[in-house]
Amino acid sequence: MTLLGRKPVFIVVIAVLFTTVFPFFNLNSYCIILLLACRLFADSPLEAIKTAFTNKFFLAYFAFCLIETAGLLHTHNYTAGANVVAKDATLTAIAFALCAGPFASKREYRQLITVYSLLIFSASFYCLVIAFRLYLRQKDPSVFFYHPLTAPISQNAVFYSVYVLFAMQFLLSSEGAPEMTILSSTVKKWLRIFLIVFFLLMIVLLSSKLILVITLLMLITFFFRYSWNNKRVLLLSSLGGLCLVTGLVFTDNPIRQRFTKMVEGDTLITLPGELNPGTNFNALQLRVLEWRFALEILRERNAWLVGVSPGDGQDLLNQKYIANNMYLGNPAEGPHRRKKGFIGYNFHNQYIETLVHSGVIGLVSLLVIFWLLAGIVWRWKTREAFFTVLTLLVFFVPQSPLTMQHGVFLFCFFPLLLLYSPKSPMMRGD
Repeated sequence: MTLLGRKPVFIVVIAVLFTTVFPFFNLNSYCIILLLACRLFADSPLEAIKTAFTNKFFLAYFAFCLIETAGLLHTHNYTAGANVVAKDATLTAIAFALCAGPFASKREYRQLITVYSLLIFSASFYCLVIAFRLYLRQKDPSVFFYHPLTAPISQNAVFYSVYVLFAMQFLLSSEGAPEMTILSSTVKKWLRIFLIVFFLLMIVLLSSKLILVITLLMLITFFFRYSWNNKRVLLLSSLGGLCLVTGLVFTDNPIRQRFTKMVEGDTLITLPGELNPGTNFNALQLRVLEWRFALEILRERNAWLVGVSPGDGQDLLNQKYIANNMYLGNPAEGPHRRKKGFIGYNFHNQYIETLVHSGVIGLVSLLVIFWLLAGIVWRWKTREAFFTVLTLLVFFVPQSPLTMQHGVFLFCFFPLLLLYSPKSPMMRGD
């Protein structure tokens, strides 16, 4: 029997998804621990451990976590390091749950992505209702876009847009029809179409530049694949997409403003002495500066091989912000002041974040995980596998998802869930 075939375990997995989408992170940790226990004691604990430690995917995630944990041996900030390692341990726990034995049958896989899609719909609909109520009071349309839209569920809009994208791409897959026995096939079809259109609208409103581009590419591949023999549908969908893109490009709207702000700002900074608290950075400039700081930290500490440890990485970056006279709020208000400026901003690149934390050894372990995930794409040859791995691979360039618990979940759960996709070689018995 698969793990999800046990109804209590299925409920636990739903609880994990619920506490991730609606970020109750303390409760989410307990739910993940419970899921780990369910996997461990579902049958034989020794058999589960043996199966996990012969699974290359589990070993890759486990090695990454182990390398980060080793940084605690030479950190100067044990508390901060332990917090980072605790988040990384989630990778190991989820990987163990999915890799220590059969996780889901074809039907259970479809049931899970159906429930997940409905959870994303519920969270998104709740955000839209709150935004509409705010708009009626404030008459400010910005409440429907970006971070203000996801504020009611305390989610980062960029991270949440990836969750929405994954829900949409599952529905676009050949196995994406909602697994709900109480509904007729016609109702399932229209529910599926409604959810896809709704999630597309949410991605537009969330205004993540990267996810908007990936969504456009995903939709293009979908329509060309399924409409190539129907020239009328192909023409209508192409015209509809062209009108949408034209409207976003040539009208003044929050989405166009997001792309414009990416290239606005002061002249690119080249010398630390040029910085001051009033320096205005665009998104690209800030990231380039943070990446330069990362290389300086590694060079100054001679830490290329093993890094400076997960505990010290953020502290050393904060010191760079201070030393270069960047905006820090009002330091006179003390360390617990409400506005801290750039203090606490991470490196905004997971590859560089990992390099600073754990050196070349840690970066190689991260790339090994992606290499194995690329193997899923190569063997499965499905659109959802390709776009899941591509999204994560590219998403790690402008963001550091593994510094946050919901980012850790993205990196582990969804790629490994592909192992149980109905069209995967594993499920076909190849």
